[in-house]
Amino acid sequence: MKEQKTSSGKASKARRRKQFRKIVPNKTTRVLLAAIAVVLLLGVIVGIVSGGIAIARCIGKKASTVQTSDPQPVEAQETSVTVQETPATEQPAPTEPESNEAVVLLPTEEPTATEVPVQELPEETEVPATPEPVETPEPTASTDYLSGKTYRNGDTDPVILDVQARLMDLGYLDPDEPDEFFGNQTQDALINFQRHNGLTADGVLDELTYALLVYGSAKEFVMQEGDNGDDVKEVQDRLYELGYLDFGSRNGTFGEKTAAAIREFQSMNRLKVDGKVGAKTLNTLYSGDVVGNYFKSGDTDDSIVVFQKQLQKLGYLDRKYVCKGRMDDKTVSAIKLFQESNGLVRDGCLGPATMDLIRSDDAIAYAMRLGMSGSDVKDAQKRLSKLGYIRTNQVTGYYGETTAEAVREFQKRNNLTQDGEIDAKTLEKLNSDKAKAAPNAGKTTPTPKPGKATPTPKPDKEGKRKGVEKLIEIAESKLGCKYVRGAKGPDTFDCSGFVYWCLNQAGIKQAYMTSIIWRTCSKYKRINAMGDLKRGDILVFLGESLDSGHVGIYLGDGHMIDASSSRGQVRVTENDITKSKYWQEHFLMAFRIWD
Repeated sequence: MKEQKTSSGKASKARRRKQFRKIVPNKTTRVLLAAIAVVLLLGVIVGIVSGGIAIARCIGKKASTVQTSDPQPVEAQETSVTVQETPATEQPAPTEPESNEAVVLLPTEEPTATEVPVQELPEETEVPATPEPVETPEPTASTDYLSGKTYRNGDTDPVILDVQARLMDLGYLDPDEPDEFFGNQTQDALINFQRHNGLTADGVLDELTYALLVYGSAKEFVMQEGDNGDDVKEVQDRLYELGYLDFGSRNGTFGEKTAAAIREFQSMNRLKVDGKVGAKTLNTLYSGDVVGNYFKSGDTDDSIVVFQKQLQKLGYLDRKYVCKGRMDDKTVSAIKLFQESNGLVRDGCLGPATMDLIRSDDAIAYAMRLGMSGSDVKDAQKRLSKLGYIRTNQVTGYYGETTAEAVREFQKRNNLTQDGEIDAKTLEKLNSDKAKAAPNAGKTTPTPKPGKATPTPKPDKEGKRKGVEKLIEIAESKLGCKYVRGAKGPDTFDCSGFVYWCLNQAGIKQAYMTSIIWRTCSKYKRINAMGDLKRGDILVFLGESLDSGHVGIYLGDGHMIDASSSRGQVRVTENDITKSKYWQEHFLMAFRIWD
């Protein structure tokens, strides 16, 4: 039964397939029909696109006309409008644009259906081009800034405060707190300003000078050919020290020889070569990394042997060192130590000034003294502590007044010159078995009872008074001395030269450092807050830029003694600098030399 059903089903399927073949065309016919269908479909698409383009062109033609009535300003429409500039000459009637650029639609107050071709705009309605920027004219003498007044040396007026501040901004005056007094230094700065800016260099503050200084395009200060004065002489002295200028050319006049020396200096030190002394060139002149034009690190010459042997004799080079005439690390370090002890710039260059001093009878031999620090100092302090002259907690590696007093006491008991410095003889005696100990050596400090802290040893009041008070006494002896940029004493100073001279006279053999180099000092204890200042601290301030600054000596009670550019002399500040807005804003740090 099942077999019959299966045979019947197969026959049925065969009949259906045969009927389907009669209805559906064969394979070739089907491909032909599909191709015809594709062609018909493409034709429909082309027709639709062509119709759209025709409609768009029709709209473009209608939009290319405007109303005949004069256009009036109306409320902005939603449609953005682009006005095209029409040339003054006649043009042929506009034709249909070939591109899809935006067309012009000028809305009117009452739109009507009447449309006419676009009319030409008259010549005077052309859209003007963007005007070129017009430079602001320089102020002239007719500008009434000072109400017809003029100011001279000796005058006092609030306007002088603004003048000094501006002269400091431009570098004609060194950084300081401006005041209302027109002194010698302000006059000299004004003369320099006038000369460098093409004005009559008479040092008088008139309308034209004030207008150009405060409101005009004034030139910043650079020392250049034609300048003369003590500040030029100081730069020439430094160029001589570094071997860039001969001794006879140090005359205070900035001539061609000085300009040539500056250009060579700038080239050697990778500065902009222009033969002028700006802030960067001036700071580089006194930096510890300056490149000299004589013997420097790495150089070799037989004549160097003579100076190496003399440095050995003075105690700056180890006697076991073999002198070969080469500027190696040991020789450069010895030269730097010599320069610092003898008041020169600590640059490690063996230039004419350093060579002259090494060979002279005035050369100061090596000794450990106030202000020095290092392993040698610490070793000497350990020996003094063992002999009972200082306590173990005073072995710090810094040679302060406490150490100097201990050395003086040691020298007294051992029949040596009592100068508080550890020279070769003192050091030899200190390290010998015959060195006499302090009278109280061997005595032990009582052990504190449980629960009670060990009392902190009191500082050496007498020793501290001698060091700080000696510095202050020396500084005050120079009150009223003239301010000269770059001067280092004994009768003229700038701010850093004043601090340098006073420290050396007080027994601190300090190399010359500008106010900029003081910021990187690491040999003294640094004080970061004005509220922690003590009498005798060296104050360091920022100028109006990173390339300028100021230094002074703190007297206590909020007062400072310094060489002031605004006052033109060494003075004591009248106001409390710890409460002054100017000094508070410019304070960077202070350094404490006496422990």
